[in-house]
Amino acid sequence: MPDFIRPSYLEIKARIEADLSAMPAALREPIAAANAREFHGEYGYLDWIRAQCSPLTCELEMLYVWASLYFVERLAATTASGIALATGNIGAVVLADTLLRGDNGLDYKVINAVTLGAGSNAISLRCTIAGINSNLIAGQTLTLIDPIAGVDSTFTVDTAGLTGGAEIESLDAWRVRVVDEWQVIVSRGTRSGKPDDYRAWAKRAHPSVTTALVQPHALGLGTVVVRPICNGLANRLPTAAVITEIQAIFADLAPATADWRVVAPLVHNIQPSIYLLPGFDTAANRAAIISAINTTILAETSENAIVAMAELDAAIATVTTQYTRIAPLADINIGAGEVFVLAGVTWIQQQ
Repeated sequence: MPDFIRPSYLEIKARIEADLSAMPAALREPIAAANAREFHGEYGYLDWIRAQCSPLTCELEMLYVWASLYFVERLAATTASGIALATGNIGAVVLADTLLRGDNGLDYKVINAVTLGAGSNAISLRCTIAGINSNLIAGQTLTLIDPIAGVDSTFTVDTAGLTGGAEIESLDAWRVRVVDEWQVIVSRGTRSGKPDDYRAWAKRAHPSVTTALVQPHALGLGTVVVRPICNGLANRLPTAAVITEIQAIFADLAPATADWRVVAPLVHNIQPSIYLLPGFDTAANRAAIISAINTTILAETSENAIVAMAELDAAIATVTTQYTRIAPLADINIGAGEVFVLAGVTWIQQQ
């Protein structure tokens, strides 16, 4: 689509004044100003209409319309769920819908009633509020809002944590998925189980999924191993809740004869060693360099990813050029099923 250059109000006004040059100045200026305001608004409306003609540029309301044409719904915020361990008298009952409050101030509801036995008892919980803050790590505690006879008031989050909570899909990420679906349907037709299709389905399953590694025939002819990458989660790895959501989507959308697996990627740690010259070895520079390197590593999401030394140097140089990279000394190639993860930076005090 050719560029549309909307003329400014002053440009329109000058054009109209030139057209009215034969008119007395006392009339020419106010008439030109009035007409320029009207035409400038009309140009603005045309500019707005043009933007709505593509999912790449349209506003949010129109993006919902484009998305509905290709069945690409915006991913809603999700709630964390998982197991907490309860203790108490044998035979005491924790009823379904019992509420507990976490260390984060959010409430969690018991999914299924449980009659306590000896020792620790697994209680399935789900947060009542969606969002990333609903996640809890292993060992955190929850407290019964209303005490239950024979049940200890404090529950402890199990080793797997309460996971799966995520914010609503960002507008930019949603727009990219709508455009991607549009391009695929126009160029290839409906999705049918190609590697790119599994990636798209994985991203459709949960807002935490950035992309996925897809390994056809990895476990034998006709098999597909899908490894979701979640840049916003620890070590870029999907939680059990995310994997469950992806499996549910695949069961609905993947070909009936497909032999697929959804598993976490293998972590390929990268830990650069850097020497900063005196005067440049500051906490601010260190933090900025870590952020820049991590951004570079997070951008590597393919099965053939490479972390090039030139990329690392370019990232560090955005902060300072007064450094020496001690390690690594050669480009790093990804292995099958692996994802690069920044395992920290070693700061060399002296060479």
